[in-house]
Amino acid sequence: MKRSRFLIAVLGLVSAAGFGLATAAPATADVTAAATPTCTSWTTVYAPYTTSYVLHIPTAGSQTANDNCVLRQGNRNDAVKVLQRALRYCSGYNIGIDGDYGPQTRGAVLDLQRRMNASYNAGLQEDGEYGPNTYNWVQFPAWSWPGNVMQNSCWHSTLP
Repeated sequence: MKRSRFLIAVLGLVSAAGFGLATAAPATADVTAAATPTCTSWTTVYAPYTTSYVLHIPTAGSQTANDNCVLRQGNRNDAVKVLQRALRYCSGYNIGIDGDYGPQTRGAVLDLQRRMNASYNAGLQEDGEYGPNTYNWVQFPAWSWPGNVMQNSCWHSTLP
């Protein structure tokens, strides 16, 4: 009798420990996602294969080249304007350029993610958020350099 109580107690502890581990995993994933900074400004980079044109891309900080950042509904800053300009002029979405990542911007990003997945098997999470994976599928308007006048062409960024 004592032995069976002991086994039940041990199995109960093992099972509780396993449950604790199972519930801890999502919290770790949330911490990792939360650790990615918000894009707050932009960085100017040369367009591929030329020094006559530049691109403005959303980054975590001004001229930092840190494109490992996210934008999501509720953000309001210059990085959102840069993304909105790209979505409007390079992908054809009829959205305002107001720096507010609202429902229109989220909808445009979500549609872009769906189109890239359907057309190119991009493997993007369809969540309407702009982040490091979606960034690879966005084209940005080219600007003349020097002069900084927007041109009628779009490019993917060349940041490593």
